[in-house]
Amino acid sequence: MKPDRQLLVDEFFAMIRRLNRTGADIMHVREFFWRSSEIRGLIPPTVEFMTVLKAYNAVLFHEFRKSLVPHTSMHILANVHMEAGDALVSLGITTLEDLELAVKGRILTKN
Repeated sequence: MKPDRQLLVDEFFAMIRRLNRTGADIMHVREFFWRSSEIRGLIPPTVEFMTVLKAYNAVLFHEFRKSLVPHTSMHILANVHMEAGDALVSLGITTLEDLELAVKGRILTKN
């Protein structure tokens, strides 16, 4: 995985951790996707991000999707279906510890 891609994945999960389920969250989500769509030299894993967001906070995802202009590239990507597990693997999240670290910011399970 490219370091730049990993930084973007880390930024996405940092945003997920900051979400507090308020109306202002949609602005953070819109800004993240807007900024990631402007990245050159890297194809951002937008469908994977949207899939994780949908699994993490379906209400926020649906509000975000409704706010998109129909027939734009972002609107089309928001309507692509992907399994959450496949999205996580694509983002490099392959173990429970990886998932806890990404979503919670720390590992909670004890081996």
